[in-house]
Amino acid sequence: MITSEIRPHTGVPTLFVNGQPIPGAAYMTYYTDRNRYADFAEAGYRLFSVPVCFAARTINESSQFPPFKPGIFEGNEPDYTSFDRDMRDLLDACPDALVFPRVNVSLPIRWELDHPDECCDTAVGPHKCFCFSSEAWAEETERLLTAFIEYTQRSPFAGHIIGYQIACGNTEEWFSFDFKGSVGKRAREAFAASGGTLTADGQPSDPAAFNRFLSEVAAGRICRLAGLVKWLTGRRLVVGTFYGYTFECVGPESCHHAMMTVLESPDVDFICSPVSYGWGRPAGIDHANMTAVDSIKLHGKLYFAENDTRTHLSRPPCELPYFQNPIWTGPVPEVTAELIKMHFARALVHGHAFWWFDMWGGWYACPEYMALMADVRRIAGESMGSSRASAARVAVFADEQVSDTAPADVFSVMYAFRRTLGLCGIPYDVYLAPDYASVRDKYDVIVLLAPDVTPALVAILADHPDALIIDGGNAGMTPSELRRALVERGAVSYVDTDAVVYESDSWLFLHTAGDELPALHVPFGLAEVFGRPLAAGRGKSYLFRKET
Repeated sequence: MITSEIRPHTGVPTLFVNGQPIPGAAYMTYYTDRNRYADFAEAGYRLFSVPVCFAARTINESSQFPPFKPGIFEGNEPDYTSFDRDMRDLLDACPDALVFPRVNVSLPIRWELDHPDECCDTAVGPHKCFCFSSEAWAEETERLLTAFIEYTQRSPFAGHIIGYQIACGNTEEWFSFDFKGSVGKRAREAFAASGGTLTADGQPSDPAAFNRFLSEVAAGRICRLAGLVKWLTGRRLVVGTFYGYTFECVGPESCHHAMMTVLESPDVDFICSPVSYGWGRPAGIDHANMTAVDSIKLHGKLYFAENDTRTHLSRPPCELPYFQNPIWTGPVPEVTAELIKMHFARALVHGHAFWWFDMWGGWYACPEYMALMADVRRIAGESMGSSRASAARVAVFADEQVSDTAPADVFSVMYAFRRTLGLCGIPYDVYLAPDYASVRDKYDVIVLLAPDVTPALVAILADHPDALIIDGGNAGMTPSELRRALVERGAVSYVDTDAVVYESDSWLFLHTAGDELPALHVPFGLAEVFGRPLAAGRGKSYLFRKET
């Protein structure tokens, strides 16, 4: 009987399967009929995900993207045909594949039409969708999830399934369907029952408190469903979810501001988010994480980055206006290769897992890309034998409970300042404020992202008065200005110019803002792992193994 768990290995939380550490390098596509399973299996990949949908509905209420899978529970009886076919196709290509299905538990539309009181007040698409606060929705979701897990655990594929990723809400990422926090009759009732106050006309009297409550609801649903899966599998398999986009979705209505609740859950083993979409992901800047990766690691959980890296083969999946944005297409092959290197190196050096998300299929169907993918998988495997702990001496702290009293400051400090951080040339780790006391002695320099003055940030400043405070007044500083401020406080910079720098005990990575490798001032030897860009131009990636 297969088992999986997350436990420490060479300095970071690591996926173990049947007692053995597994490199966290995986592949997935939504369009399984366009899969490249064989290509990735030949490149050495053994870890995969497959999409599972309880309903044949759009995954994005804003775009109304057409359903890409039939819904298992659309009819009177469950129909697992699509899941079975996907698993057979994957195992035909990779007989020893290890799989963590992405299970979209959003219910069929007919359930919403039959339960209008359990839905949000407003619709972004053609109809109102279920409200996260609905107990009736939660119970029906648990019933269907139980049926699915029980089916998979007695199926011929049970020996290949190493865990489950529970997805729900808009874009499967636990965003509300109404883009307002999942506000409906049941949300107001639950808020009042929790001690919140309502006005005479039944509306929350404190919008900020209501938004915080709605995030707690979403986080609570994640933990509850994860607990169910843990119980159904006898706690043998890992369970994960998308959540905690603290630095990407900074608005209070995102439902993503109760990360500590998820981190403290014993039932959630891994947490996922895509690489930031900021600034259209150009070369020459850092493509930051959306979440507080080092808090995830501190709490013993595995972070999985979704590397939906666009390539010159990426195309919009349909003609809907939403998909005509340039973000759906990729750069020329030479630039794509440098971004693939950076997305991999971010996971390697920061000691977390990742999957290549071949979203619409065929994005990496190029010999040069697949040769690079094979190098990536080989390096990921080799890295398991050396320390993957961070060597950063700068720690950045943020409070996910910042208010929305100054939304422009929240955006500039929590979201936009990541560009400056990424190019300052000094490695850093990122935590949520409640974790400060656990890690304060590991770092030479503390940076506080403070668009608003919160009790948690005040407490950190009282303990560390020399902390660099980033607020609405100085969030516009340049990378060189930030580098100078950090060095003045005791940080060490290996470069004299703008560059993306990651560092662990074993690895050093640079992504250049210019067209050549800057001079490095390092007290250790370096062995180049990959470099030698394919063409001259802005934004090049270099990975080095540190040698003492």
